[in-house]
Amino acid sequence: MRHLLNKEKESEINKKKYSMSTDQFKEIFWKEGKEYFARGDRNFIVDSENKGFLDLICNYFANDPLFEKKCKGELRKGLLIYGPCGTGKSSIFDIVQIISKKYNLKNLWFSNISVHDLVTQYSLEGEYLVERYRKGKVHFDDLGTERIANSWGVKEKLMSRIIELRYNQFKQKGTKTFITTNLTIKDLNKFYGNGFDDSRNRFADRLYEMFNFIPLDGNSRRF
Repeated sequence: MRHLLNKEKESEINKKKYSMSTDQFKEIFWKEGKEYFARGDRNFIVDSENKGFLDLICNYFANDPLFEKKCKGELRKGLLIYGPCGTGKSSIFDIVQIISKKYNLKNLWFSNISVHDLVTQYSLEGEYLVERYRKGKVHFDDLGTERIANSWGVKEKLMSRIIELRYNQFKQKGTKTFITTNLTIKDLNKFYGNGFDDSRNRFADRLYEMFNFIPLDGNSRRF
């Protein structure tokens, strides 16, 4: 009984330790964002094209219920951020990952991998890699631009299978997945769903249940 009480107390301490208001998260995000972009001789710019998006992202990672009111989303779901090249989609997750490590915010920790690297590693590691990335919080970058995976002569759209496995983890344990992509939701569903419409498309069905869809439009910020 004493052991259970200690566990409950530890859980409460951890919740307090890792809780952060949206304003506090914004302050840290702004600081780390400026440092992140400065390393590439670029400026961290907040303007009319990304301000609403960044506010929403800070609401989400601060676990602020305002996120759900703003976008009719759900904090329990992951994020699928889509939009043109160069708008800063991938950078957002790089910055959040830096914050999680630097400030020891374990509730924000996640793995970070490009789907291009994933497919390349799969040709070397096979099912060991699938097992590794079906669990835990993961950000998959550039979804929909990877080549067909090939292991021992078997060709497949690997990310379709990994998302299917992660859907099961989401249903069983609430495991979140983060995705960034240049493709529209319609294009993703068409590519991974083999052309089926949404009513007969298992991939589309899982996306709608697993993710909050958030667009990030605008011109490329790389120039």
